This record gives sequence, structure tokens and C-alpha cells, in this order.
Amino acid sequence: MATAAIDAERARLARLTRRGIGMPVAGMLYWIAVAVFVRELPMRTALLATFFATGVVFPVGFLITKALGGDLFAKSERFTSLGMLFNAAQLFFWPIIVVVYRSAPEWTPFAMAVLFGSHFLGYAWLYRSRGYAFLTVGTTVVLCTAVLVAGNALYTMVPLLTAGVYAGAVALLFAESRAGE
Repeated sequence: MATAAIDAERARLARLTRRGIGMPVAGMLYWIAVAVFVRELPMRTALLATFFATGVVFPVGFLITKALGGDLFAKSERFTSLGMLFNAAQLFFWPIIVVVYRSAPEWTPFAMAVLFGSHFLGYAWLYRSRGYAFLTVGTTVVLCTAVLVAGNALYTMVPLLTAGVYAGAVALLFAESRAGE
């Protein structure tokens, strides 16, 4: 019985939020912008621009989700605090990113992509979403495989590879949203 109530609440949230689809769309746009930064700007400048650009992802994702009929602030007695924990976990990624930036800056896009992609794993469970699972697992697998094969940080390629994984996740999320309507 409790499982049925939890599953019903998960389905309700997925419907009300449209699975938060605007967030990975905004993430994809962010990684495309990062690809431009790392190709056109000196490394330290590009990475600082990358850091500051993270502040735009949530507002853009919110607006995209809203335009698609979703409400990222939909309340749930059972899951609102859990969703806040999923998001707050990202704050703990920043010390790692700063250390990587200071010690091995060419690895910063890789670290950011893997860490920020991993925070979507909780949403794979919450929304019963293959799209979010693909985003989390795909980012890690694609990037780790690429850097292991190449034998270096792939500084300029990581943002494009990440944007590609996000695009695949977005396609899956749109399909899931259509199926769930």
C-alpha cells in the first residue's frame, strides 16, 4: 500500500513538473556555450566564464520547463525535501571543481561534467526516467571512455561530448513526457 502511494506521488510530480525537462535542455545549452568558451578564450578565462555561466542554468531551465507546461516548484509532502537534497548536493561539488581548476585546469570541464551529471541520478528514480538515468550514466561512461582512449583531458572535446549526451537524454525525456501525458 505504501509503495502504491509513493508511486502515485512520483507519477503526479513527474506530470506536474513535466519531469523538469527544461533543466537538461538548459544543461545542454550550457555545455554548448562551454564548448565555445574553451575554443575561443584562453584557458583560465574560459573556465571562469564556465563557472559564472552555471548561474544561468537554473533560470533558463525553469523558464523552459514553464514554457513546456511544467512547474519546477510543484510541492509534494513526501518528495519536496528529497528534491532539495538532490539539488543541494551540487554545492558539495564546488570544492572539488575549485581544486581541479587550481591544480589541473585542463581537467575542469571533465570534473564539472561528471559531477554535475551525477546529480541527476536521483531524478531517474523520482521520475522513473530512463532519460535521467541515461544522462547520469552516459556522461560518466562516455567521458571516462573518451579520456582513457585519448590518454588526456580532452579539454575542448569534453563539452561537446557532454552536450551530445544531454541531447540524447532530452530526446528520451520528451518521449517519456509524451508517453506519460
